[in-house]
Amino acid sequence: MEHNIKIIVFDDDPTGSQTVHGCSLLLNFSSSNLAAGLADPSALLFLITNSRALEPEQVRDQLQLICARLKPLLENYQRPWLVVSRGDSTLRGHTPLEQELISAGLGPFHANLLVPAFPQGGRTTEAGSHLLHGKPVHLSAFAADQRFGYQTSVLSEWLATKSAGRINAAQVALLKANQPLADLAVGQWAVIDAHTPEDLDELAKTLRFELIAGGRRHFCQSAASLLNGLAELKPRLLSKADLPPCRGPGLVIVGSHVPLADQQLELLLAEPGCRGVEYPVDQPAATDFEPLLLTKLQSIRSQGLTPVLFSSRGERRGFSPAQQQQLALRMAKLALSLGPPLGFVIAKGGTTSFTLLRAGLGLDRLQLLGQLLPGLSLVQPQPHHPIWGDLPIVTFPGNLGDATSLRQCWQLLEAWRLDC
Repeated sequence: MEHNIKIIVFDDDPTGSQTVHGCSLLLNFSSSNLAAGLADPSALLFLITNSRALEPEQVRDQLQLICARLKPLLENYQRPWLVVSRGDSTLRGHTPLEQELISAGLGPFHANLLVPAFPQGGRTTEAGSHLLHGKPVHLSAFAADQRFGYQTSVLSEWLATKSAGRINAAQVALLKANQPLADLAVGQWAVIDAHTPEDLDELAKTLRFELIAGGRRHFCQSAASLLNGLAELKPRLLSKADLPPCRGPGLVIVGSHVPLADQQLELLLAEPGCRGVEYPVDQPAATDFEPLLLTKLQSIRSQGLTPVLFSSRGERRGFSPAQQQQLALRMAKLALSLGPPLGFVIAKGGTTSFTLLRAGLGLDRLQLLGQLLPGLSLVQPQPHHPIWGDLPIVTFPGNLGDATSLRQCWQLLEAWRLDC
């Protein structure tokens, strides 16, 4: 089987690399940065678009620009390549808009595969319905999302609704992960059943075979687990030996407002080594409260404790993506006002993570080291940053883990810091 395939991943938030390791994550899409990413020997290249936090017109502008810059680079590219639009395993995001834009810019592709299964996180697809820990996902809190809510777990019907009827549910194929793809018509959508990581590995083998032997390049809209099979990478948890030398105390920023994040934050703040500072979401913009918050953060750090900056809990109805990004930016800048040295940062939530990396730290490219815990990626600046050095940063999805996961993540990094 061909081992030199390049998988170009359009990732709609910074947390989708949560099952792989040893590759570049781009936050800036200049032609030179894209060329450098394609030249990297890794099988994977992540383009962190953060599109889930954008409005549809912003998504359209961004993806059209990326594709226009990528297309000439791929015309003379020596490696066979596939495209994956990595999205949320609980169905929040701009599907099928992203597929339409990427297909128009980089296609044609043969069929379109919808593969939201993420078995490591309890997300499975069975008989065409998407489940979260065995229950229909439309019954979960994620289905009530303000922007991307939905009322069915039947994925063919979900596609029809999301496309405003452009996709006919009756024409969507339903396949098991080990079934052939050759009979799919050009442009047809197919929903792929998958219950285990091995199911997704089987699908990945078929996709690679279709590309190399069959000459058919399929488009995948998937969660993170499929990427392991495509890149032929097994998940690998990091050890202390994989981490760079510690430079100082840690910092935690929590922007995600889903109920699971609330539970995780509560347990973290019960740790004697942590102290919380609430960023008041509803405080009038004209109120100059941030200097007081910074003083509190500095005081916590001076006591040898970990500051935990978190936004007021609960989803704000009517809060636009632009307002969410502005909130994340204010929180990132406030937290980073602590300045170096920092030993580690844990960023909880997709928008929070992206804003911290791109706007707060001003990074163009990251190196993905791997996972600290299942699903929790640890990244660092690439190349070596003049201010922040090799700062380890955990990008922590809002919807992942159990109530103890954030506390476990902090405990691991704190133990590493104290051992340095």
